[in-house]
Amino acid sequence: MTVGCRVRDRRTRVLSPLFVVALAFGSALMIPTASRTSQPRIELQPTRRLLLVRDRLIPTLSTAGPYLTWEQGGFGLHAPKTSPLLDQDRRTGMIKQLAADTLPQFGLASTSTHVVYATPGALSINLFAVRHDGTHRSLLTRSLAAPLASRGSLVAWAEQSGPWQRVLVRNMRSGRTWLAARLRRCDRRGCYRIDTVTLADEGVVFDRGAIGQQPSLVLRRRYKDSKPTIARLTNDPQPDLVPSSAGAFYYWLRHGWMQWDFGRTKHSVAGISGIRSWAVSYESGRLLLLEGSRCRPRLVVQATGGRRIAVPAPSSTPASPKDFGRLCRSMMDFSWSGRQLLVSWSVLPDISLRSHTDVGLVSVVMRTTIPS
Repeated sequence: MTVGCRVRDRRTRVLSPLFVVALAFGSALMIPTASRTSQPRIELQPTRRLLLVRDRLIPTLSTAGPYLTWEQGGFGLHAPKTSPLLDQDRRTGMIKQLAADTLPQFGLASTSTHVVYATPGALSINLFAVRHDGTHRSLLTRSLAAPLASRGSLVAWAEQSGPWQRVLVRNMRSGRTWLAARLRRCDRRGCYRIDTVTLADEGVVFDRGAIGQQPSLVLRRRYKDSKPTIARLTNDPQPDLVPSSAGAFYYWLRHGWMQWDFGRTKHSVAGISGIRSWAVSYESGRLLLLEGSRCRPRLVVQATGGRRIAVPAPSSTPASPKDFGRLCRSMMDFSWSGRQLLVSWSVLPDISLRSHTDVGLVSVVMRTTIPS
């Protein structure tokens, strides 16, 4: 089976040494930092460095309760294709490896009871769940078709088998699975692939990218609805769907960012300030935007009323080289936990970035509390 999903730059693998730059291993992973940057007209909030790793990317991370979970990958032309999966209990500082061969481009979910991740199969992509202590590993599907999504105790995914595509939502606490959609891959209009699945507070959202000239589709289904509702997007073979707690939030080519909340019959243009802002997520009225240059991107939270709040980002780290010239950073992944935003950044010399090598690479996970 050919998996038709787009791998974004923020996703980039047994266990090589985990080089943690801290005063001591374990609880010292949680280190306060006073590093601040100044952005005109934007408020800055306190931040805390949770994890700093040398020579590896952190392409995915997720958090639930006391657990910080991440996949740890290489960078460059010769990086391994799979990544180890690591889980830290922040009450004790202990780190456990839960798997050795995961695929970060298909996402990661951490709930209060389980971690859900993807691995390569013989002919397709497998989706597994395992408890935080490494026990009770179970196979959820052998035909994963797009990156997974999660919200609270729920995990959603798309699978494709033969002529059928299905979208499922599983409650990891109760073990119950809900079939949100079962659709033929091809119909009289043409064929489709599922690129993205997201979870909102009231239901599930996914897209069907058109393979052909027909419109692409964005579908959403509330948990209480009998069937999905559909928005048809002409002249866009692959809409960019980002996580939204309110419903569907997506980029429609030549139309801009659209917001289609549950409870509204039609989508509308999203109010994004800044012509070079790229939406990353919409969470409880907080719009997370990626802005800036290739070498120094920044995250900004656009709150209700247009108030903009800068998310602190590293310009260097204690482990970064001092004699390799200008340092660049990249935002790899993020995870919301209430008002707390966790972000994984990579920092490496510009010369290494341009030559696709990992010389001087350092990854940092930072936590910022965003005001309500």
